[in-house]
Amino acid sequence: MIPRAPGTYLLLVALAEPAELPIGRTRRMQFDAGLYCYAGSALGPGGLAARLGRYASGQGRHHWHIDYLLPHATLLGALVVEDTRRLECRWAGWVDDRAQACVAGFGSSDCGCRGHLFRIGLAQDSNLFIASAELDLHARWISLEQEPGSVVNRCE
Repeated sequence: MIPRAPGTYLLLVALAEPAELPIGRTRRMQFDAGLYCYAGSALGPGGLAARLGRYASGQGRHHWHIDYLLPHATLLGALVVEDTRRLECRWAGWVDDRAQACVAGFGSSDCGCRGHLFRIGLAQDSNLFIASAELDLHARWISLEQEPGSVVNRCE
């Protein structure tokens, strides 16, 4: 079960094939196929359960950059930590040190980071990445695996 507490998360998604997608109202971005990691925080009402549940359900209007990518990707799950501190930029830096590429400007319009979305390899690389994040960030893995465009809500 996903905690309703505030916290920080790393969302893991797999993009099966390259795609050019609209991000926001005026921007189009090119994405290579592969495993991506998005750093975010859920400090508002409902905490991690509300935010991750929203992503897993596919419901709601497009509000964040990640909302434009998720319908085209397979949502694998999230690494989470319950904490009231805003740790997403620190976590984005941790991912950036290990990533193949940073998607510049993605998810970082409200901070000084290069980006909060990173291509970290191929889908089969996910287990090693998850194990490293669990160890280094003291994060817990929550599976949210679903196919692109499917509607699932795993929050109870």
